[in-house]
Amino acid sequence: MASADLLEELTCSICLSLYTDPVSLRCGHNFCCSCIVMVLDTQDGSGGHSCPDCRQKYLERPTLEKNRKLSNIAKHLISAQPEQEEVKIFCTYCEFHLPAAKTCLQCETSLCRKHLRDHNKMVDHVLIDPPTSMENLTCPVHKKIMKYFCAEHGVCVCVSCFAFGEHRGHLIEEITMASKKKEENLRSFMDKLISKRIETEKTTLKLKEHVEKVQVEADVLTKRITGQFKDLKEELEILEMRVVSEISRQADQITLTFSGVVQQLEARKEELSQNISLIQDLVNQKDVISILQERECHSDHMRHGESDEKPIYAMGDLNVGLITETLHKGMTEIVTGAKTCIYGSRVLPIVMDVNTAHNKMEVSVDSKTISDSDVNHGRKEMPSRFTIYNQVLSSNSFTMGQHYWEVETSVQGIWDIGLAYSSIERDGKHSGIGDNERSWCLRRYTSKYMSAHNSKAQSLLYEQYSQLLGIYLNYEAGRLTFYELCDQDRHLFRHLHTFSANFQEPLHVAFYVDDGAWIKILL
Repeated sequence: MASADLLEELTCSICLSLYTDPVSLRCGHNFCCSCIVMVLDTQDGSGGHSCPDCRQKYLERPTLEKNRKLSNIAKHLISAQPEQEEVKIFCTYCEFHLPAAKTCLQCETSLCRKHLRDHNKMVDHVLIDPPTSMENLTCPVHKKIMKYFCAEHGVCVCVSCFAFGEHRGHLIEEITMASKKKEENLRSFMDKLISKRIETEKTTLKLKEHVEKVQVEADVLTKRITGQFKDLKEELEILEMRVVSEISRQADQITLTFSGVVQQLEARKEELSQNISLIQDLVNQKDVISILQERECHSDHMRHGESDEKPIYAMGDLNVGLITETLHKGMTEIVTGAKTCIYGSRVLPIVMDVNTAHNKMEVSVDSKTISDSDVNHGRKEMPSRFTIYNQVLSSNSFTMGQHYWEVETSVQGIWDIGLAYSSIERDGKHSGIGDNERSWCLRRYTSKYMSAHNSKAQSLLYEQYSQLLGIYLNYEAGRLTFYELCDQDRHLFRHLHTFSANFQEPLHVAFYVDDGAWIKILL
């Protein structure tokens, strides 16, 4: 919307409206063509002509020069203005029925801009925007201007209403004072609304922050659960191997035990076959005396054999109870570990300890970003500071539970990300992360990932795809897992490596940077 000063410059001083087909006099003043023509016509026969603004006299009727630039500006301004309803109130004093700019309640008149300036110089009356009709300001009963306000009924009234009419004796105020009070009440109410809006904005902000926090926790939990399911699959496979191994062990033991029994049965079977053959031969001889004599002897043999015979085998079965117990115990351990992962894990803020940082490491003010630096920062010498490698440890440590954090890494240089005991050496060639038994790390070297522990580095055959990494620690289970996260969608990730160890000391997050590398802690 155009400013008031611009509107003033584009207003004809005769009709007090925006220029219509503006023209210029030699003195430089501009007017609507129809307006100045009307004025000049009235000056014809008076002995001369003059400018309505500066009163410069012209011996002859002045020539009108069309001001095209001013005409274009006025047209653009008019086209940019919202369409207004047709003005129905005109200036009370103007001969040419110019539109009114304000209406004075005390004078009960409407004034154009020119007469309004003269009016304001003389009195200080209540002015309002011109109504669409004077009837809106007139008392419907007494046909007089309503200059007062009845507080009891909350309506505007004229002087006759409270002097003789139905509002007689009521609490009456001048409309100006009543309007000011109402305005103050409205401003007070508006202030309260503004205060409530501010509180609402604060509440909304808190809710949005809470939603963002919940989303972060959901993302972290999703990654952790997905990783846990991978671990569960591995643990289930191990448990399957244990149970199958137990079944196989029992079967082998029973087979070994019964192999001797089978041999005894085979020998007994052979002996019985021989006895059957002897008896068969004796029966076939049909010699009564021989049968009687051999019967005695054979009976003794049979009795002897029966007296020595013992239960040569006992029924042997698989120990299903032991197998079931092994399976149940293993499943219980897995389920307990899964519950601990879901309910017992935490996301703790990681802050690096400047007192451990090498002097050629740059550490940000918030201790969240570390980078390789050629500048020696001259930090105070102390036993906790690394002196050989560009390394730093976190100020907080982990002694139990499950934890997860994320970092952003550079795509250039060499860096190590991992965990280390607080007892890691600060000096010497074996003080590097992964170069001793007190630290474990994921290493980026020549754009490829490596795992390192106790001076043993193993290539993971993965090239760096993303700058985002997730690290998951299960202290009790002895697991340290690294994931690479997708830059566009952190729900997508790939497993890089898992260390298995028996953690015995407090673990600190450990970083190493070199050759222009940097690492930033995200959460």
